[in-house]
Amino acid sequence: MSKQQRNKSIYVGIAVLGVGIVWFLRKMGVYLPHWIWSWEMLLITIGVAVGVDNKFRNPSSFILIGLGGLLLLDDIFYFDFSIWHYFWPLLVIIVGLVIIFQSRFRKEKFSSFSGDASDKLDSVSIFNGVKRSVNSKNFVGGEVVTIFGGTELNLMNADFEGTAQLEMTVLFGGAKLFVPKNWEVRPEVTSIFGGVDDKRHSTIEVMPDNKILYLSGTVVFGGLEIVNY
Repeated sequence: MSKQQRNKSIYVGIAVLGVGIVWFLRKMGVYLPHWIWSWEMLLITIGVAVGVDNKFRNPSSFILIGLGGLLLLDDIFYFDFSIWHYFWPLLVIIVGLVIIFQSRFRKEKFSSFSGDASDKLDSVSIFNGVKRSVNSKNFVGGEVVTIFGGTELNLMNADFEGTAQLEMTVLFGGAKLFVPKNWEVRPEVTSIFGGVDDKRHSTIEVMPDNKILYLSGTVVFGGLEIVNY
């Protein structure tokens, strides 16, 4: 088990431990604010866990924390107006702010990738669908973000030597990744209320040059599918 996988296990264990402690205290009759045991608090907890896992460089953590916090305000302070009435415009504002602040992190992240800009993938899909094909023969990796939308990424014509790193974030949406049969894919994706479905053929033949695609990222309330022809 890699260090990243061990850290993820620790984060999940801490989250489960916290839920158990709160549940135990409630059973003992200890007074706890009602909002602690709410689905809004669950969203915030998931957002914090995702953020800690990726050092808050992933937009999904900010969206989950912002969305849960916004809805939690109504439960704590009992506003005269209904926050739900302004839910969608406020959600769009949160997404917009995340995109603005994430641009700086994305610039720093891509500066760490070697190679030309044409060999790096940078795809963002928010409230829409995106289909991308990569034809670079010196593919180094990149980042794919899907929020309230869908992404179909075709790497069948791409190639690289050694290793490549691809980070995928799927939040309230779906993504499909096509990879060549001669690539070895090592997924280390955090999935929370979502799923990562590896539908590649079982008889995958890895070429002697050992092309390894390291697949990382987060799937929250969504799905990621890995396939080949």
